[in-house]
Amino acid sequence: MSDAVIARWDGFLNQIRERFVGIMNEAREGSAGLIQDPDFNPIVLGNAWTGIESRVRELRGKIDDTWRAAVEAKFEESGMPRGAIEAQREKGVALEDWIETESERARIGVYCDLSRSLIEAAKKSLADGVPCKECGAALPLAFTFRAVNVRCNHCGSVNTYEPGTNIRLIEAMGVHPLSEEAAWSEKLQLTAAERTLRRARPETIEVLRNYERAQIAYWHAYLTFRARLLPELAPAFDKDLRGKMAHWYQNMEHNGVWAKAGKVRALV
Repeated sequence: MSDAVIARWDGFLNQIRERFVGIMNEAREGSAGLIQDPDFNPIVLGNAWTGIESRVRELRGKIDDTWRAAVEAKFEESGMPRGAIEAQREKGVALEDWIETESERARIGVYCDLSRSLIEAAKKSLADGVPCKECGAALPLAFTFRAVNVRCNHCGSVNTYEPGTNIRLIEAMGVHPLSEEAAWSEKLQLTAAERTLRRARPETIEVLRNYERAQIAYWHAYLTFRARLLPELAPAFDKDLRGKMAHWYQNMEHNGVWAKAGKVRALV
């Protein structure tokens, strides 16, 4: 009987996986259509992904709901040992984790592809320079998210270049996902450490330390890349890194395991 229950459980998980893949394919295709629209509106894309993430959460929730409502009891009725039952449950947990990771990867990918395409278009528009407001001579200008003053080599006048709405849009919607993408490997390590901490029974200082280190590594990689896009933020790197960790360290002040270990921080 247990073999039959395993087969049904595996079949259910495969169906969930296939439905998720279908949602992601649909999401990527729909996002591509929105991005290619000449009247592209980032609010529409954001609303679309809010709906996609809601569908993904609902799909993930069905795994645990189905396990608790029917599957676990069937395994118990079959006489399967508790350890083997837990191994079956872990199949569902692993799928939940995979769905969470892949949906995040897809979201970042869509926004990064959009941002890169907008950046390339902006760079092309600047390739021949911008006209001087006084004499009309071309002012050489590198891509930037910020307003800058540029002196004309022909007449000597100082021009203020304002990037405009499209480039401001790239900054608002693109810097974050591009920085997330650059720190993706660190993000995977952070996610693994967070899941280990969430499921730790009991919670140990080693698990907390590992999560602390993973957070610092992720934010370090994220902020390093962000500073490449927004160089004016580079001087605030250390302050921003501490700011990213401040809330967690504040919460740890009330954690008994952390307190017992002396509350020593890796980020001083």
